Amino acid sequence: MINSPAEVLKNTEQMALNKYQGSQIKLAVLGILGGAFISLGGLFSFYLAYGSLGITEGSPGFFRLIQGLSFPIGLVLISLVGGELFTGNTAVLFTGARKGFISWRYVFANWLMTWLTNFVGAVLVCFFLAHLTGLLQVEPWQSGIASIASSKVSQPWHVIFLKGIGANWLVCLAIWLGMSSNEMFGRLVGLWLPVMVFVTLGFEHSIANMFYIPMGIMSGADVTVWEMVWNNLIPATLGNIVGGAILVGMVYSYAYGSKK
Repeated sequence: MINSPAEVLKNTEQMALNKYQGSQIKLAVLGILGGAFISLGGLFSFYLAYGSLGITEGSPGFFRLIQGLSFPIGLVLISLVGGELFTGNTAVLFTGARKGFISWRYVFANWLMTWLTNFVGAVLVCFFLAHLTGLLQVEPWQSGIASIASSKVSQPWHVIFLKGIGANWLVCLAIWLGMSSNEMFGRLVGLWLPVMVFVTLGFEHSIANMFYIPMGIMSGADVTVWEMVWNNLIPATLGNIVGGAILVGMVYSYAYGSKK
């Protein structure tokens, strides 16, 4: 069974209300899980892609596609098992605030809480499951993750911002598309395809970068915490807010929502 865009919007408005009525402790726990799940997806896709260099040499598009095909497991876990994701909440909570179900003050407080707890979850996976295990401390993974971290803090601010818009536009469209189906297979396909596109295109997702850059630093990249935050996480986050709240939350609320 397929839900119409109007039905999906109604469901997201109810989802926003449910988040508003939940406890802050649960929000923090689920936020840590959300960051951990995205980090696991990043770890899996990075490990697989850089472990396949022998068959992707000379084919950068195929190399990126391998990353794109394997990364979405993180969003699937969040959506089906349970977790809070800052980037998804930019769109979902906008619909509830527009409808009047929740306050704008709560929206911004939720965004801050989920951003911070996603960061905690992502770094925990980096440190305990990747760094301490030595999983990425051998070649080609060690130099690969260090190179990614350096690249992500070396791009102009406006480029990261624009890539951030593209990334979360697609992530929130994945959430919308996943909610359009009531069957497991349909939800998986809906969640998978847009995320695969954003990863393959190399767009900037702030929560995913909470894995890539700290992991690069742990692997020897010449990147400071300040460079990570100022050169990447801030512009990526701002772009993610535009891509999610404006291009999905606001646009679909206007197109398919009823007036308060």
